[in-house]
Amino acid sequence: MGKKAGNSSEKGTIIKEQLLKFSKTGSKTIARKIYNENSVIFENLEQVYGLVRYYRGKTGDKLRKNLKTPIAKLPSLTLPESVDEDFEPYEIKSKRILILSDIHIPYQDNKALQIALDYGKNKDIDCILLNGDLMDFYGASRFDKHPTAPKIKDEFTKTRQFFEYLRSIFPNAKIVWKLGNHEERWEKYLIAKAPELFDVEEFQLEVILQLAKFKIVMVKDKLPIKLGKLTILHGHEMAGAAGGVNPSRSTFLKTIENVLVGHYHRTSQHTEPTLSGHVFAVNSQGCLCGLTPAYMRINKWNLGFAYCELDIKDGDYVLFNLKIIKGKIF
Repeated sequence: MGKKAGNSSEKGTIIKEQLLKFSKTGSKTIARKIYNENSVIFENLEQVYGLVRYYRGKTGDKLRKNLKTPIAKLPSLTLPESVDEDFEPYEIKSKRILILSDIHIPYQDNKALQIALDYGKNKDIDCILLNGDLMDFYGASRFDKHPTAPKIKDEFTKTRQFFEYLRSIFPNAKIVWKLGNHEERWEKYLIAKAPELFDVEEFQLEVILQLAKFKIVMVKDKLPIKLGKLTILHGHEMAGAAGGVNPSRSTFLKTIENVLVGHYHRTSQHTEPTLSGHVFAVNSQGCLCGLTPAYMRINKWNLGFAYCELDIKDGDYVLFNLKIIKGKIF
Protein backbone atom coordinates (compact mmCIF):
# COMPACT_ATOMS: atom_id res chain seq x y z
CA MET A 1 0.00 0.00 0.00
CA GLY A 2 1.45 3.37 -1.05
CA LYS A 3 2.45 6.14 1.30
CA LYS A 4 -0.28 8.65 2.07
CA ALA A 5 0.78 12.26 1.61
CA GLY A 6 -0.89 15.32 3.01
CA ASN A 7 -2.37 18.06 0.85
CA SER A 8 -0.50 21.24 0.02
CA SER A 9 -2.41 23.35 2.55
CA GLU A 10 -1.64 20.93 5.37
CA LYS A 11 2.04 20.84 4.42
CA GLY A 12 2.26 24.60 4.23
CA THR A 13 0.67 25.02 7.65
CA ILE A 14 3.16 22.62 9.26
CA ILE A 15 6.15 24.30 7.60
CA LYS A 16 5.08 27.82 8.60
CA GLU A 17 4.37 26.86 12.21
CA GLN A 18 7.81 25.29 12.61
CA LEU A 19 9.60 28.19 10.92
CA LEU A 20 7.93 30.64 13.30
CA LYS A 21 8.92 28.52 16.27
CA PHE A 22 12.52 27.90 15.14
CA SER A 23 13.27 31.01 13.12
CA LYS A 24 17.03 30.87 13.78
CA THR A 25 17.52 27.14 13.14
CA GLY A 26 19.26 26.06 9.91
CA SER A 27 17.04 24.99 7.00
CA LYS A 28 18.45 21.47 6.81
CA THR A 29 18.13 20.91 10.55
CA ILE A 30 14.55 22.12 10.73
CA ALA A 31 13.69 20.11 7.61
CA ARG A 32 14.91 16.92 9.27
CA LYS A 33 12.87 17.69 12.37
CA ILE A 34 9.70 18.33 10.34
CA TYR A 35 10.12 15.20 8.22
CA ASN A 36 10.89 12.96 11.22
CA GLU A 37 7.71 14.12 12.94
CA ASN A 38 5.49 14.15 9.81
CA SER A 39 6.85 11.42 7.52
CA VAL A 40 3.31 10.30 6.65
CA ILE A 41 2.41 13.74 5.31
CA PHE A 42 5.53 14.52 3.28
CA GLU A 43 6.86 12.40 0.41
CA ASN A 44 10.53 12.66 1.36
CA LEU A 45 13.11 14.81 3.15
CA GLU A 46 14.04 16.62 -0.06
CA GLN A 47 10.47 17.86 -0.46
CA VAL A 48 10.47 19.26 3.09
CA TYR A 49 13.82 20.97 2.54
CA GLY A 50 12.55 22.52 -0.67
CA LEU A 51 9.44 23.85 1.04
CA VAL A 52 11.45 25.25 3.95
CA ARG A 53 13.66 27.14 1.53
CA TYR A 54 10.58 28.26 -0.41
CA TYR A 55 8.96 29.83 2.66
CA ARG A 56 12.22 31.44 3.67
CA GLY A 57 12.52 33.06 0.24
CA LYS A 58 15.66 31.10 -0.62
CA THR A 59 14.45 29.68 -3.93
CA GLY A 60 14.13 31.27 -7.34
CA ASP A 61 11.05 31.29 -9.58
CA LYS A 62 12.33 28.34 -11.57
CA LEU A 63 12.75 26.13 -8.52
CA ARG A 64 9.35 27.13 -7.17
CA LYS A 65 7.73 25.96 -10.41
CA ASN A 66 9.55 22.62 -10.17
CA LEU A 67 8.31 21.77 -6.67
CA LYS A 68 6.42 18.47 -6.84
CA THR A 69 3.63 19.76 -4.62
CA PRO A 70 2.90 23.44 -5.22
CA ILE A 71 1.77 25.46 -2.22
CA ALA A 72 -1.58 27.19 -2.45
CA LYS A 73 -1.39 30.97 -2.28
CA LEU A 74 -2.68 32.67 0.84
CA PRO A 75 -6.04 34.36 0.43
CA SER A 76 -5.75 38.00 -0.48
CA LEU A 77 -7.35 40.95 1.30
CA THR A 78 -7.28 39.36 4.74
CA LEU A 79 -5.24 40.17 7.81
CA PRO A 80 -2.61 37.55 8.67
CA GLU A 81 -3.08 35.38 11.73
CA SER A 82 -1.37 36.96 14.74
CA VAL A 83 1.12 35.02 16.85
CA ASP A 84 1.42 37.82 19.41
CA GLU A 85 1.42 36.67 23.03
CA ASP A 86 0.04 38.20 26.22
CA PHE A 87 2.63 39.89 28.42
CA GLU A 88 1.06 40.04 31.86
CA PRO A 89 3.31 40.37 34.94
CA TYR A 90 3.40 37.58 37.50
CA GLU A 91 1.99 38.84 40.81
CA ILE A 92 3.26 37.75 44.21
CA LYS A 93 0.92 38.37 47.13
CA SER A 94 3.06 37.53 50.13
CA LYS A 95 3.95 39.70 53.11
CA ARG A 96 7.65 39.06 53.68
CA ILE A 97 9.74 38.28 50.60
CA LEU A 98 13.43 37.37 50.39
CA ILE A 99 14.83 38.27 46.95
CA LEU A 100 17.98 36.49 45.76
CA SER A 101 19.54 37.29 42.40
CA ASP A 102 22.49 36.02 40.35
CA ILE A 103 23.55 32.97 42.35
CA HIS A 104 25.04 31.30 39.26
CA ILE A 105 25.19 27.71 40.53
CA PRO A 106 27.79 26.07 40.61
CA TYR A 107 29.77 29.32 41.00
CA GLN A 108 27.80 30.51 44.06
CA ASP A 109 29.38 32.12 47.11
CA ASN A 110 28.15 29.72 49.79
CA LYS A 111 29.04 31.99 52.72
CA ALA A 112 27.13 34.95 51.29
CA LEU A 113 24.23 32.73 50.25
CA GLN A 114 23.97 31.28 53.76
CA ILE A 115 24.01 34.79 55.25
CA ALA A 116 21.08 35.77 53.02
CA LEU A 117 19.14 32.60 53.90
CA ASP A 118 19.75 33.10 57.62
CA TYR A 119 18.47 36.67 57.30
CA GLY A 120 15.30 35.37 55.66
CA LYS A 121 14.86 32.77 58.39
CA ASN A 122 15.14 35.44 61.09
CA LYS A 123 12.53 37.55 59.28
CA ASP A 124 10.14 34.56 59.11
CA ILE A 125 9.67 35.10 55.37
CA ASP A 126 6.70 33.57 53.60
CA CYS A 127 8.12 33.85 50.06
CA ILE A 128 11.47 33.51 48.28
CA LEU A 129 11.96 35.05 44.85
CA LEU A 130 14.93 33.66 42.91
CA ASN A 131 15.30 36.59 40.56
CA GLY A 132 17.18 35.14 37.60
CA ASP A 133 20.53 33.48 36.92
CA LEU A 134 20.14 30.91 39.66
CA MET A 135 22.08 28.62 37.30
CA ASP A 136 25.06 29.58 35.17
CA PHE A 137 24.81 27.16 32.20
CA TYR A 138 28.42 27.78 31.22
CA GLY A 139 28.35 24.52 29.26
CA ALA A 140 25.50 25.80 27.09
CA SER A 141 27.01 29.24 26.48
CA ARG A 142 28.49 30.47 23.21
CA PHE A 143 31.90 30.93 24.81
CA ASP A 144 34.86 28.59 24.43
CA LYS A 145 34.55 25.86 27.05
CA HIS A 146 37.45 25.01 29.35
CA PRO A 147 37.71 21.21 29.57
CA THR A 148 37.88 21.22 33.38
CA ALA A 149 34.78 23.40 33.88
CA PRO A 150 31.67 21.82 35.47
CA LYS A 151 29.39 20.07 32.98
CA ILE A 152 25.70 20.83 32.51
CA LYS A 153 24.86 17.54 34.23
CA ASP A 154 26.75 18.76 37.31
CA GLU A 155 24.79 22.02 37.30
CA PHE A 156 21.50 20.12 37.28
CA THR A 157 22.64 17.94 40.20
CA LYS A 158 23.83 20.91 42.28
CA THR A 159 20.67 22.91 41.56
CA ARG A 160 18.46 20.05 42.74
CA GLN A 161 20.64 19.86 45.85
CA PHE A 162 20.11 23.60 46.41
CA PHE A 163 16.33 23.24 46.04
CA GLU A 164 16.31 20.39 48.56
CA TYR A 165 18.34 22.47 51.03
CA LEU A 166 16.11 25.50 50.47
CA ARG A 167 12.98 23.47 51.18
CA SER A 168 14.50 22.02 54.34
CA ILE A 169 14.96 25.55 55.72
CA PHE A 170 11.70 27.02 54.41
CA PRO A 171 9.23 24.10 54.23
CA ASN A 172 6.13 26.30 53.90
CA ALA A 173 7.38 29.35 51.98
CA LYS A 174 6.23 30.09 48.46
CA ILE A 175 9.24 29.82 46.12
CA VAL A 176 9.20 31.55 42.74
CA TRP A 177 12.04 31.14 40.23
CA LYS A 178 12.20 33.78 37.52
CA LEU A 179 14.44 32.71 34.64
CA GLY A 180 17.31 35.02 33.72
CA ASN A 181 19.52 35.27 30.67
CA HIS A 182 21.76 32.44 31.88
CA GLU A 183 18.85 29.98 32.20
CA GLU A 184 17.74 31.00 28.71
CA ARG A 185 21.02 29.57 27.46
CA TRP A 186 19.47 26.10 27.84
CA GLU A 187 16.54 26.86 25.56
CA LYS A 188 18.80 28.54 22.99
CA TYR A 189 21.14 25.55 23.12
CA LEU A 190 18.32 23.12 22.36
CA ILE A 191 17.00 25.28 19.52
CA ALA A 192 20.44 25.59 17.91
CA LYS A 193 21.83 22.09 18.57
CA ALA A 194 18.85 19.77 18.97
CA PRO A 195 15.51 21.33 17.92
CA GLU A 196 14.02 17.83 17.79
CA LEU A 197 14.30 17.77 21.60
CA PHE A 198 13.10 21.32 22.23
CA ASP A 199 9.53 20.39 23.12
CA VAL A 200 10.28 16.94 24.59
CA GLU A 201 9.06 16.93 28.18
CA GLU A 202 12.14 15.18 29.58
CA PHE A 203 14.34 18.07 28.40
CA GLN A 204 12.31 20.83 30.06
CA LEU A 205 13.90 22.49 33.10
CA GLU A 206 10.73 21.90 35.12
CA VAL A 207 11.15 18.15 34.69
CA ILE A 208 14.95 17.89 34.90
CA LEU A 209 15.04 19.89 38.14
CA GLN A 210 11.90 18.29 39.65
CA LEU A 211 10.20 21.61 40.38
CA ALA A 212 6.90 19.91 41.22
CA LYS A 213 8.62 17.86 43.92
CA PHE A 214 10.05 20.99 45.53
CA LYS A 215 6.86 23.04 44.95
CA ILE A 216 8.66 25.75 43.00
CA VAL A 217 6.88 28.05 40.55
CA MET A 218 8.80 28.97 37.38
CA VAL A 219 8.27 32.30 35.61
CA LYS A 220 9.44 32.34 31.98
CA ASP A 221 9.53 34.63 28.95
CA LYS A 222 11.05 37.70 30.60
CA LEU A 223 7.83 38.44 32.50
CA PRO A 224 8.08 41.18 35.17
CA ILE A 225 7.25 40.25 38.75
CA LYS A 226 4.88 42.53 40.69
CA LEU A 227 5.07 42.96 44.46
CA GLY A 228 2.24 45.42 44.86
CA LYS A 229 3.55 48.76 43.56
CA LEU A 230 7.07 47.41 43.11
CA THR A 231 8.19 45.83 39.85
CA ILE A 232 10.93 43.20 39.94
CA LEU A 233 13.08 42.65 36.85
CA HIS A 234 16.09 40.47 36.36
CA GLY A 235 17.48 43.07 33.96
CA HIS A 236 17.82 41.19 30.67
CA GLU A 237 14.25 42.13 29.72
CA MET A 238 15.29 45.66 28.74
CA ALA A 239 16.58 46.20 25.22
CA GLY A 240 20.15 47.44 25.11
CA ALA A 241 22.47 47.93 28.05
CA ALA A 242 20.97 49.41 31.20
CA GLY A 243 24.04 49.13 33.43
CA GLY A 244 26.56 51.91 33.10
CA VAL A 245 27.82 54.04 35.99
CA ASN A 246 24.54 53.66 37.91
CA PRO A 247 22.41 50.64 36.92
CA SER A 248 19.46 51.99 38.92
CA ARG A 249 19.36 55.28 37.04
CA SER A 250 19.73 53.50 33.69
CA THR A 251 16.87 51.19 34.64
CA PHE A 252 14.68 54.12 35.67
CA LEU A 253 15.22 55.83 32.30
CA LYS A 254 14.01 52.67 30.56
CA THR A 255 11.04 51.93 32.82
CA ILE A 256 9.86 55.13 34.60
CA GLU A 257 8.73 52.82 37.38
CA ASN A 258 9.52 51.69 40.93
CA VAL A 259 11.86 48.80 40.18
CA LEU A 260 14.23 46.36 41.84
CA VAL A 261 16.59 44.86 39.28
CA GLY A 262 19.28 42.17 39.38
CA HIS A 263 21.60 41.13 36.54
CA TYR A 264 24.26 43.79 37.09
CA HIS A 265 25.74 42.27 40.27
CA ARG A 266 25.90 45.74 41.81
CA THR A 267 24.04 47.51 44.60
CA SER A 268 22.87 50.96 43.52
CA GLN A 269 19.94 53.30 44.09
CA HIS A 270 18.29 56.15 42.19
CA THR A 271 15.44 58.39 43.35
CA GLU A 272 13.49 60.59 40.95
CA PRO A 273 10.81 63.03 42.23
CA THR A 274 8.17 64.49 39.93
CA LEU A 275 6.76 68.03 39.93
CA SER A 276 3.49 66.73 41.36
CA GLY A 277 5.25 65.13 44.33
CA HIS A 278 5.40 61.51 43.24
CA VAL A 279 8.71 59.80 43.97
CA PHE A 280 10.15 56.94 41.94
CA ALA A 281 12.78 54.74 43.59
CA VAL A 282 14.85 52.23 41.62
CA ASN A 283 17.35 49.79 43.14
CA SER A 284 19.79 47.31 41.66
CA GLN A 285 20.88 44.50 43.93
CA GLY A 286 24.16 42.68 44.43
CA CYS A 287 24.87 39.09 43.49
CA LEU A 288 25.48 35.89 45.46
CA CYS A 289 28.12 34.37 43.19
CA GLY A 290 31.90 34.51 43.13
CA LEU A 291 33.21 38.01 42.47
CA THR A 292 36.28 37.12 40.40
CA PRO A 293 35.23 34.73 37.61
CA ALA A 294 37.83 33.68 35.05
CA TYR A 295 36.18 35.72 32.30
CA MET A 296 36.13 38.97 34.33
CA ARG A 297 38.71 39.07 37.09
CA ILE A 298 38.43 42.84 37.54
CA ASN A 299 34.91 44.24 37.91
CA LYS A 300 32.69 46.40 40.12
CA TRP A 301 30.47 43.64 41.48
CA ASN A 302 29.42 43.25 45.10
CA LEU A 303 27.61 40.64 47.16
CA GLY A 304 24.06 41.40 48.23
CA PHE A 305 20.37 40.51 48.38
CA ALA A 306 17.04 42.21 49.10
CA TYR A 307 14.15 41.87 51.51
CA CYS A 308 10.67 43.32 50.97
CA GLU A 309 7.73 43.80 53.32
CA LEU A 310 4.51 44.14 51.35
CA ASP A 311 1.11 45.49 52.35
CA ILE A 312 -1.03 43.16 50.27
CA LYS A 313 -4.15 45.30 50.63
CA ASP A 314 -2.89 48.58 49.11
CA GLY A 315 0.36 47.44 47.44
CA ASP A 316 2.66 49.67 49.49
CA TYR A 317 6.02 48.17 50.33
CA VAL A 318 9.22 48.67 52.28
CA LEU A 319 12.36 47.50 50.50
CA PHE A 320 15.72 46.73 52.11
CA ASN A 321 18.47 46.55 49.49
CA LEU A 322 21.29 44.94 51.44
CA LYS A 323 25.01 44.51 50.85
CA ILE A 324 27.27 41.80 52.26
CA ILE A 325 30.77 43.08 53.00
CA LYS A 326 33.36 40.86 54.71
CA GLY A 327 30.63 38.57 56.02
CA LYS A 328 28.46 41.36 57.48
CA ILE A 329 25.15 42.81 56.27
CA PHE A 330 24.91 46.54 55.54
